[in-house]
Amino acid sequence: MAALKLKENMDFDSKATYQHVQNFLPSYARPRFIRIQDRMAMTGTFKQIKVTLAEEGFNPTIIRDPLFYLENNKGYVPMTPEIFDSISDGRMSL
Repeated sequence: MAALKLKENMDFDSKATYQHVQNFLPSYARPRFIRIQDRMAMTGTFKQIKVTLAEEGFNPTIIRDPLFYLENNKGYVPMTPEIFDSISDGRMSL
């Protein structure tokens, strides 16, 4: 998963992001999930706090931030409870 903070007044372009990831990252390094955050949680020494992100995982019923899933050969699509259930049940593999 990658957590991103967009610049002000910018929207997440899932198609452009998918194209960039396809062009510059090998398949094993491509993030399966992208989470868009309003702000990044930081420690007092300006390190990103990742424990909370890891604990929340990719469950769309828990996460309130926009969350996108890398669907094979289709790009990043909004994460839905149906996709989450398919992954959790083993009907869809990561």
